[in-house]
Amino acid sequence: MNGIVVTWQQLLYLGLVLILFYVAELLLFLKKAGRNRLGRETHHQIEVQQGEIAALRQEVEGLKVRLAALQMQQPALMHGGLADELLPQPDDETPYAQAIRMAQLGADANHVATACGLTRGEADLIVALYRRPE
Repeated sequence: MNGIVVTWQQLLYLGLVLILFYVAELLLFLKKAGRNRLGRETHHQIEVQQGEIAALRQEVEGLKVRLAALQMQQPALMHGGLADELLPQPDDETPYAQAIRMAQLGADANHVATACGLTRGEADLIVALYRRPE
């Protein structure tokens, strides 16, 4: 008999090697699945945070407009004259604050949009909100 002879000890070693191989494969699979799950959670958290940042930016812009409007109203309330509103404005005035000032002085939406670099819709809204009653 010239066949291959395998002992029980060799079969046991072969079985252990196969079991270790499958355990290692299972661990790699679980690790990869965990990373994908964490990756999805992290991606979701980033999207949520980006949405919150965008909302905060909008809120800050709205607050800037309200602050500019309050700053524009304060001299008129204190001195009560149009001459005070015609004083030179600071160089760091935002386009929205400039648009509000122009609307309060009676400028039309086309002029506000052109002078401040705003869209026509933004200019229409600002003029509608801040135009002085006739």
